[in-house]
Amino acid sequence: MDDYPAVASHVVACRGEARCRVRARLAPWIAFLLVLPPASCDLPPAELLRDGTFAFGVFGDGPYRSWENGRFRRLIRDVNGTDLQWFVHIGDILWFPCSDEALTGRRDALNTIRHPVIYTPGDNEWTDCHERIAGSWSPLERLDRLRAIFFARPGRSLGGRAMSVETQGSDSTFAEFVENLRWRYGGFMFATLHMVGSSNATDRFDGRSAADDSAVVRRTAAVLAWLDETFRQAEAERSKGIVLAMHADAGLERDPAVRPGYEEFVDRLEDRVRGFGGPVLLIHGDEHVFRLDQPLRDRVTGEVLANFTRLETFGSPDIGWIRVVVDTVAGRITDPEPRLMRGWGPW
Repeated sequence: MDDYPAVASHVVACRGEARCRVRARLAPWIAFLLVLPPASCDLPPAELLRDGTFAFGVFGDGPYRSWENGRFRRLIRDVNGTDLQWFVHIGDILWFPCSDEALTGRRDALNTIRHPVIYTPGDNEWTDCHERIAGSWSPLERLDRLRAIFFARPGRSLGGRAMSVETQGSDSTFAEFVENLRWRYGGFMFATLHMVGSSNATDRFDGRSAADDSAVVRRTAAVLAWLDETFRQAEAERSKGIVLAMHADAGLERDPAVRPGYEEFVDRLEDRVRGFGGPVLLIHGDEHVFRLDQPLRDRVTGEVLANFTRLETFGSPDIGWIRVVVDTVAGRITDPEPRLMRGWGPW
């Protein structure tokens, strides 16, 4: 029942104290609400796919709090009942704590999804773990554990039906970056990029060392190399389009006062998109809002790059996923379908 019994017991435990009398009066109502039958909040089935199309799912930035777990379980049921080639979690799989138990628990939950699950890290599960509420961990130590827990089988996805993927870790120059993945389907190229929030892990914190700064430089260099190689291969193979997934809102609108730490990445992305003949979709999270737009512009002319689209998925407290349909005949990505889990409760 998640946190609800704890709430009720706290109300009862503080009876007799003047400041808790109002809470005590609420206890019967809380008990009444706990035994109400759950409302039916299931979504209608997704539309059937047409010939020449396929679909994949996108989710991120959640679940954070225990009272979101019920909707997360409903999300998994919905995903498992939908025809998908794979399911992407774009990071921030939890809020706190950053313990091995919490990370392992979230991995096990993702493995109940019957499709292949592609995961790219967010900042909550390693970058921000120095915070007291998260456990006062060393971020780099947590990153090592994150890789060991989620990428124990380099070149294989998570999920109930694992699939083979390329990993940057197979290149000796970038052996530590097993989390940067690439795969192909339906004439499209897909890749994940380990680009996180918290200003790309450049935010200052007590105890930050030269090793933390060096890790940012290495990881960013790996991402740029993976991005370049993805576009190079897509062009060589005449891919119809490219889909990229990462966690960070990298400030594609180019506001350095708001999004420091991403300038080199945004410039490189713009250069590669401008030189590519097909559509490019970048999927990310970080800001916890669903949006579909075209924010990338030529930094000299200011012209919108018409072949680039940004998709941001839901995030806590909204628990929902996006169904993305790809038309392999027309070589385009159709309008994504948001599937938001509404209501509350432990079901």
